[in-house]
Amino acid sequence: MPVFCAQFTLSRIASCSQAVLIVYCIQYTISTAWRCDVPLPEPVAVSRVYLRDEAYARVRDWILDGTLAPGEPLRDETLALALGMSRTPVREALQRLEDDGLVVTTAKRRTSVSPVSLQQAREIFPMVAALEDFALKCAEPRLDDAALRAMDEANVRLAEALEAKDAGAAMAADIAFHAVIIERSSNSELINVLGDLKFKVRRIDRAFFGGADRSASVVDHQELIAAIRRGDRSGARRVLRRNWGRALSWINPEP
Repeated sequence: MPVFCAQFTLSRIASCSQAVLIVYCIQYTISTAWRCDVPLPEPVAVSRVYLRDEAYARVRDWILDGTLAPGEPLRDETLALALGMSRTPVREALQRLEDDGLVVTTAKRRTSVSPVSLQQAREIFPMVAALEDFALKCAEPRLDDAALRAMDEANVRLAEALEAKDAGAAMAADIAFHAVIIERSSNSELINVLGDLKFKVRRIDRAFFGGADRSASVVDHQELIAAIRRGDRSGARRVLRRNWGRALSWINPEP
């Protein structure tokens, strides 16, 4: 065999041997990685989760603030365009909103904002009153000066909003007032349940806010703060129940 042919053959063999060795090393590395005791994380579609949550929060807010009125049709393609995202996270958000009772879907797969009725108010307001009464009982040891100051500030905002006939600001101030009691209950399950119910209360309040004089609520709040300050637990709970009774009467007045 000529010398140059022998050299060429040997170089090819060497190259092939190196290639085989490299392939073997790669295969060995992969096989040992799969045998590793540390579990490899599954890929997570983080952006999709964030988009779904964002779609849920924004559409929910549009429903609660009246931008999307009761009975208004909800088309996922229209909402996706308004939100600047694909239809998939919007559909997932609508399903979650349906679970919350804020959206309904007919047998023909037509989705719309759920209606608001006086019957809902009659059912929900007494429930919230009873649960908030329990929240007040739980919160009493933690309703310190800072908490009472926050309640007083919210009540001042409520009075100003009612004077200005600003329904949105009035509802926000009233929610802030009662939220102090709920948060100070330090009962996470109670906080979650009341949080879900308060979404429905906001919708009912907005739908039936009307022209009723709600200034008595400001007085109720003042009396509630005073009762808590002097340690009158039964008096505070009595005022709270009266306040919720007034709220229902403004929406559903007795004939």
